[in-house]
Amino acid sequence: MFGLLPAGFLSLLLFCFLITSSSGTVSQALQDLQSQTGDVIVKGDPDFETRKLIMNAACTDEPAIIVVPKTDLDVSVALKAAKNSGLPLSVRSGGHSYTCNSIKEGSLHIDMRGMNTVQIVQDSDSPTGLVAMLDAGATWGSVLRSIPPTSYSYPHGQCRSVGVAGYLLGGGVNWLGTYNKYGYGAENILAMRAVLSDGRIADVTPEKTEIIFPSQQTITHTTDNNLFFALRGAGSSFGVVTQFKYIIHDTPETLPAILLAWADSTSDLEAIKAAAQESPDYSITISEEFTRDFWQNPQVALIYKFLFPPIMTVLRRIGNKFHGTDSFPVFLTVTDISTQATRTTNVIRAADYVKSKGVRLVMRNNFMITLFHIFAEVLYEANIVEQEQWQPGQYQLASLNFGSLDSHQAFEDVFFNDPNFGNKRSDFLKSVNDGCDYCFWMIHYRNRQYQTPVSALNPISTERSEDKPNSLDTNLVCMFSDANSECSTIVNDIKDKIEAKAAVIDPTYTKYVNFPSCSNPNWADKYWGNGVSALQTIKSEWDPDNLFNHCQSIGSSPVSGQDCCPFADPITQTTTSLNSCQTTTGQTCVFPFTHQGV
Repeated sequence: MFGLLPAGFLSLLLFCFLITSSSGTVSQALQDLQSQTGDVIVKGDPDFETRKLIMNAACTDEPAIIVVPKTDLDVSVALKAAKNSGLPLSVRSGGHSYTCNSIKEGSLHIDMRGMNTVQIVQDSDSPTGLVAMLDAGATWGSVLRSIPPTSYSYPHGQCRSVGVAGYLLGGGVNWLGTYNKYGYGAENILAMRAVLSDGRIADVTPEKTEIIFPSQQTITHTTDNNLFFALRGAGSSFGVVTQFKYIIHDTPETLPAILLAWADSTSDLEAIKAAAQESPDYSITISEEFTRDFWQNPQVALIYKFLFPPIMTVLRRIGNKFHGTDSFPVFLTVTDISTQATRTTNVIRAADYVKSKGVRLVMRNNFMITLFHIFAEVLYEANIVEQEQWQPGQYQLASLNFGSLDSHQAFEDVFFNDPNFGNKRSDFLKSVNDGCDYCFWMIHYRNRQYQTPVSALNPISTERSEDKPNSLDTNLVCMFSDANSECSTIVNDIKDKIEAKAAVIDPTYTKYVNFPSCSNPNWADKYWGNGVSALQTIKSEWDPDNLFNHCQSIGSSPVSGQDCCPFADPITQTTTSLNSCQTTTGQTCVFPFTHQGV
């Protein structure tokens, strides 16, 4: 019958179908949401424009409905409303997803920030006797204020505005000391409250999933249904976790000593790696910043703008004359992770240790070493405070991440010679002049000293590369406010260079789902290793309709998962599309109607 109608009329019919179908599903969802107690916000409401924003300004999708639940039952109602109406689902806690996982066009968007309680309690399940009950919508800034690091320690997001749930469900690393001392954040989870794809509410522990609503049921975990395994590392593909029971240590978090070192050659990098991995007492990271006008705190803004570049240039000249180097020095954070560690790392003892391993420090006088540490610590603390005040949607983000590398070889040439970020670059501020407002590059050396009892018996789903205990990780993250900036291209070019070398030199490298590089079609294996097959089986048990889907989730195809990231290179497919249809938002129609085919 349709073959008798003009092609233009068919297009009009399809367009009208998409319009009426969309409005109908939104109306149905709004009706279903009347039974929950949280705020329901739609376009035109006063809070809609701010509530829809997440941290990465490159994520511009606009939801149809925003729900701000107050209770587990509210989340249950929202999930059933999304499922019954056919609207896509998106969920956010802190909204820091680099790949826009926490927002979707035309979605029913669950904003967990209304559930943000933090409480420390005594609990015999914890090896320390202490746990934190952390709501999903809390930020690590609020956790650190409620459970202060001057008295307690635990893995947490380095950026204080990062949400609890996204950090823990993705694995949770902190490369300034707590990772090597206590492991991944996800390894410190003892139990979770989760809302499942069909709206059931459950308590998830290592041994079982206990359904508590709408009726009670105990499901003993097997390899085919182990939700505790799946949620800790690939969690956003399996449910909405509303609360975590989290191990807390009753010792203060140790602040690092900050040292300035030469990293001018392969031997310099190898000396730093040796220092980082040949003692159980220290965790070491190379940390570099690339910026000029980014920080606005009056305490540090003038230093970055007027003092930092010329000081680094002078130090390079001093190094050339007296140390035989021709590069800008790098910052080392050296954290005491011994069992005797207190709130601060002894700066001189840390400096003496790294020097004993062949690390060449810029300052050789103990007074100057201490003075520089104090100066750097003031900068760091001021920046941490300012970071928590960043507004969503202010900066676009581009990143790369490579983990479990045996050596620096895959990125060594970039580290030394890249014109924007190499420490032998001719222009100290070239990345800034090329449009990157702020970038940081970290090289973290694995030196794990502890495995929580719960994770020893129940490994997390994040690929941990336990067979490579002396490996290293590197990640570069850039922020830029100009949408026409070359910054994303610069980062992608570097990523491609490292990826090509790593594939040959270090093919067993991994990636971390919370710092996605989005450039390898085997992204799932890089994130979850040999656990991918088990995760797919568990997915079919708990979310057979793939309600919890997003860029690079369990259930996404290799191609759709590779092509959905911001600034991703287009992927040419050999298959022919069903038609040239586009939705009202400009997306290609996929049959059945699902966002980007996932």
